[in-house]
Amino acid sequence: MAEPHPWLMPLSRRVAVLGLAVAWLAFEGWYEPGGLWFWLALGVVAYGVWDFFLSGTYPSRG
Repeated sequence: MAEPHPWLMPLSRRVAVLGLAVAWLAFEGWYEPGGLWFWLALGVVAYGVWDFFLSGTYPSRG
């Protein structure tokens, strides 16, 4: 398991980073759904959800 980055330990920062990625995904979905940048943004969001919340890398209480 990878060592978690110290800057991302607070839950609020992980939520903020993921929120920016979701905003990017929404922007791409609105202006060019199905385009390359839409799929890239979708991958970033999916990886962020996995790494930040589902993988267990970051403890639920830090």
